Amino acid sequence: MLTLIEFPWSPFCISIRRILQNHRIPYRSRNVSPYRDRSVIIRLTKGRGTTLPCLLDHGRAVVDETDFGQEVARYLDAKYKLHLFPADKEGIQAILARYIENEIEGLGFKINDSYVVPKLPLVDRVNAIRWKERKFGKGCVTAWTHDRAKLTAQFAAALEPLDAMLASSPYLLGDRPLFVDYDLYGMLGNYLYNGHTRLPKTLKHVGRWYAAM
Repeated sequence: MLTLIEFPWSPFCISIRRILQNHRIPYRSRNVSPYRDRSVIIRLTKGRGTTLPCLLDHGRAVVDETDFGQEVARYLDAKYKLHLFPADKEGIQAILARYIENEIEGLGFKINDSYVVPKLPLVDRVNAIRWKERKFGKGCVTAWTHDRAKLTAQFAAALEPLDAMLASSPYLLGDRPLFVDYDLYGMLGNYLYNGHTRLPKTLKHVGRWYAAM
């Protein structure tokens, strides 16, 4: 059986988890704790990777190793013949994935973090804030909390092109979900993780699509 080494609100972990669940692929879940401790992944990959999710398949560890990495999803796609990456959609999926993982994820995680990080246990909270501040600057989590309404409006605006796509199609690129659908599902799952956020009411089609996913 597969083992998915993950972190509960990671958008990329949520994406892979949903692929496994929707395709009824048996797996075990193993959460990394604390979040910044990647020693188990370093050992399993013999130093090749540190990222989540990490998929363990009979001793073989698979992680995303490149920018906009899709190695874990493509491994599942090839092993179980899921057809998430049809050849005629490679180009548009690459473009969409980059939009989703830049524009959508870049806003969504800040909103979610503004709720989740301040409520973490002391040691986890300090480590999380320290990690965020190294990348985004001192006081970033406080700023995201202060600017939550502005970020939420920007998040809704970033989803509008995808909502327009879904107006004429059950899924982003056709009548069945492809990789980019799971990619977007992970970003929205992260945004909604805290329990305080909701999908924007102004978007008529994203909500229907999310429920179908």
